[in-house]
Amino acid sequence: MPRAYGLALWRFFLIILVFIGFTPLYWLLLKVNQPLGFRFGRFYLSTWRRCIGHQLIIKGTLSKAKPTLYVSNHSTYVDILVLGTFIPARFVAKLEVAEWPIMGWLATNQGTIYIDRSRNAISEGTDKLTEFIDKGESLILFPEGTTSDGCRILPFGSSFFDVAIKKNVVVQPITVTYAGWDRLPMPRFMRKICGWFSPDVDLLSHLWFIAQWGTVQVIVTLHTPLKASEFASRKELSQASFQAVQEGLLDAFSKPISEYMS
Repeated sequence: MPRAYGLALWRFFLIILVFIGFTPLYWLLLKVNQPLGFRFGRFYLSTWRRCIGHQLIIKGTLSKAKPTLYVSNHSTYVDILVLGTFIPARFVAKLEVAEWPIMGWLATNQGTIYIDRSRNAISEGTDKLTEFIDKGESLILFPEGTTSDGCRILPFGSSFFDVAIKKNVVVQPITVTYAGWDRLPMPRFMRKICGWFSPDVDLLSHLWFIAQWGTVQVIVTLHTPLKASEFASRKELSQASFQAVQEGLLDAFSKPISEYMS
């Protein structure tokens, strides 16, 4: 345990150094040249991810279509650091994310679009997303609407897929799998710990806990993009996306980590 605490202290020390060293430049770039600031922000998020010991393994090709609606499973706030590292797009998040310590601040500065996910506000949320799509901006959406335990995919809500159907936008399903721990298969109980979905555990306590681990291998599977025009309804498009993401999770868990790292 002392060694684990020492690792966590070292990683938090690195996070503080990154915050002190890069944040002023990040803020300045966002004020002077927002597009450049967003690009620097991806490097900034990548640095944070490395500091907490998460290794990114990308399989597949990222859609270059403008705009693209990227849809991914969601099990932890670390997904923001993982996907925000290499996808040039705005996150779509529930209102509460803005209040999260650290991650809320990072998400907000990267231009996250906050929406009310209640049934009464779906139309308003769809209109807001449409505005950004009309500007040619790509979006990252978590259709589960909440975080899972990392061992399964929750049903996808189809409401916001309506934007893709109406605007004939390319949709790329993405699977994020926290699959390895120091290059060994991550046990099921650790996947659940890695995911942050319990209201009984605050974010900073969870971050401190996972910082004590070794290196976590995160497999990001980029699936074949879907053409919205080939689907009759948002529900069909949502289901096809869900199926791809689910298959990606099962595939990542069924193969040895070494196969993905070769």
